[in-house]
Amino acid sequence: MMGVCLPMYAIHSVEKPWNTWDTIATIICSCGITLAYFADTQLHAFVSRNIILKEQGKPAEIVLKKGLWQYSRHPNYFGEQLWWWGLAVFGWNVGYGWTFIGSLVNSLCLAYVTGLVEQRMLQHDLRANEYIAYQKTTSVWIPWFKLSFKGEKVKNTLCKFVPSCVALLTSNLFLLFVHFICLCVGCRM
Repeated sequence: MMGVCLPMYAIHSVEKPWNTWDTIATIICSCGITLAYFADTQLHAFVSRNIILKEQGKPAEIVLKKGLWQYSRHPNYFGEQLWWWGLAVFGWNVGYGWTFIGSLVNSLCLAYVTGLVEQRMLQHDLRANEYIAYQKTTSVWIPWFKLSFKGEKVKNTLCKFVPSCVALLTSNLFLLFVHFICLCVGCRM
């Protein structure tokens, strides 16, 4: 836990004037918080609605596929990752490149948890078939458009990968992207 929180220490331990990288980090963090908030709010409403439907003896919705959840199976996790990687950009900007380690550890843990959640969703007989269809058309972490259109079959080989591997790949691609940007603008890392 300390390694994950170290970017906060790094950010507050150095006096450095605000610059473009601080603005970029702020945008990343703000987008992450906003995305996680709305995703968690939608998930809470879905669960609450299903509890009410169950109490009324009506059938519940099996899989949340509305709002942000129609674009990502775990938009709340993606929002959380944006927050942590935004903090890492803040830390890197003040000369503490090692703060990426905390974000990477957090991404690895969340990739593992994502795999567990996906497995749990497939263990319920009532929801397994619908969730498999949802997996085939919806991105694991990064919100993206549906992979199929009204009744068309889509050959999506990415859906065959273990969800945690895809999540890990997403995290590493983001890290590579940040390194690429830094190389392009001549920053140190």
